[in-house]
Amino acid sequence: MPTKKIIVAILIIVVAIGGFVAGLLLIRQRQDLEDEAAVVGGQATVSITPQTGNYEVGDSIAVSVHFNPSNIAISSVGVRLAYPFTGVTPEITVSEVDINPSFISSAYWTCPTQTDPRLEGENVIIDIACANTSSAGFTANTDILLANITLFVERPLPTNINPLILRFDASTSMITRESDKQDILLIPQSTGSYTISSTGAQATATPTPTGILNGDDLTSTPTSTLTPTSVSTISATPTTADQLPDAGVSLPTLMGVGAGILILFAALVLAL
Repeated sequence: MPTKKIIVAILIIVVAIGGFVAGLLLIRQRQDLEDEAAVVGGQATVSITPQTGNYEVGDSIAVSVHFNPSNIAISSVGVRLAYPFTGVTPEITVSEVDINPSFISSAYWTCPTQTDPRLEGENVIIDIACANTSSAGFTANTDILLANITLFVERPLPTNINPLILRFDASTSMITRESDKQDILLIPQSTGSYTISSTGAQATATPTPTGILNGDDLTSTPTSTLTPTSVSTISATPTTADQLPDAGVSLPTLMGVGAGILILFAALVLAL
């Protein structure tokens, strides 16, 4: 085989291998984006209010979840919130999850994901998702109420999770743009930090004196009746819900990898 032909074949092989490796890296990068739905540099935001608060056993914590599309037409918004617990049942339970009433009554909004809170590992999970069905999408440049959540303090928190941190799960929360269905949610930074005081009786003591009267002497023996606070249990059965569109692997990336493989095969044929 002529030396010139060998050199050309080697150059083609090197280029082909480089293209193949670059294609694999692009696929890996795309998979990394799928692992984290919210994106760096996103424009839309989500937030939790109030961000802080002090509560006692028996109190309710009223939390509001908002989103801001930053004046971009969007087709859907979905968030997952989580907070930790210890033991068998959560110290703080979810009483209610109420979607924005204007979404429920609107002809252009549908909210298929309103799952009951569930336990996942050592966290309580709340999923909320709504889609806008109008052809123009939904546009706003201010914080829009997505849902109100009511938490209830059943028991004091252990020190390792006090204050309780309510946060967004960046790997599943997203806001999709209407024009191309791409996620534009900035990685959420907003959290709710709620300190639970150890005060607030979990048991009520009712003294019941009994005595024996002997002349002027009274001997009293107090007894107490304890009424323990009830503990609510959240079902740990996961609920299947509609999912928002994921990123997927782009067609150009697959085509590039395929072309690299064909070039590599052709180069090997030439080298023989």
